[in-house]
Amino acid sequence: MKSRIAALLTAVALAFTAMVVTAGPASAATAPCRQYSYGYGGTGNCVKAIQGIANVLSITNAARSEAGPVARDGRFGSQTQAAIIKIQRAAGIAVDGYVGPQTWRALCYYGAFWGHDMQAKADYRWAKSYAC
Repeated sequence: MKSRIAALLTAVALAFTAMVVTAGPASAATAPCRQYSYGYGGTGNCVKAIQGIANVLSITNAARSEAGPVARDGRFGSQTQAAIIKIQRAAGIAVDGYVGPQTWRALCYYGAFWGHDMQAKADYRWAKSYAC
């Protein structure tokens, strides 16, 4: 009886370990947003993540003076497109106003928060964890 219980517990432990090991963080290839391209007219949480990261990049890098803050409303409009174009120029990548593979790499790689705006920091952390 003890050996059956021990075998059952071992099987459950192995199954649980397999679930925990395979449930790691999303890679760039499987991150929910990075699998797609976004542009003018796009909507949703991935666009909101783009806007959150763009806001922080606007605060902390060469695009700051030009990109300016972007409304985090989940709608990829002219303000978001203008910020993405400025960030693309600052990152030295193809400038097209769309967030595709190159722009996702720039958004996810260059972003870092330096500042005192706690709401921007919280938005940025959410956006990076959600999209990158």
